[in-house]
Amino acid sequence: MNSGKILLGIFLAIYLVVIFIAYFKSKRFFTALLFTALQGICAIFAVNLIGKYITVHIPVNAWTLGISSIGGITGVIMLLLCDIFMS
Repeated sequence: MNSGKILLGIFLAIYLVVIFIAYFKSKRFFTALLFTALQGICAIFAVNLIGKYITVHIPVNAWTLGISSIGGITGVIMLLLCDIFMS
């Protein structure tokens, strides 16, 4: 396993911990989670819609929907960066 994938995994773990801390600090955990999930799912579909013209594509599967649901727009940005740097 190369060091890039290990660093990416560490970054993802830290990112998820920070996101959940922010959810718990807000007084509305489930509302924040719901709105973040809606933003992330809309963002991933918008990226794929616009991506037809600029040759960027994020496959829609359980992993990418999970990351975009938990991370919201920043999760989609992270998926785009992974797509750019890992390919």
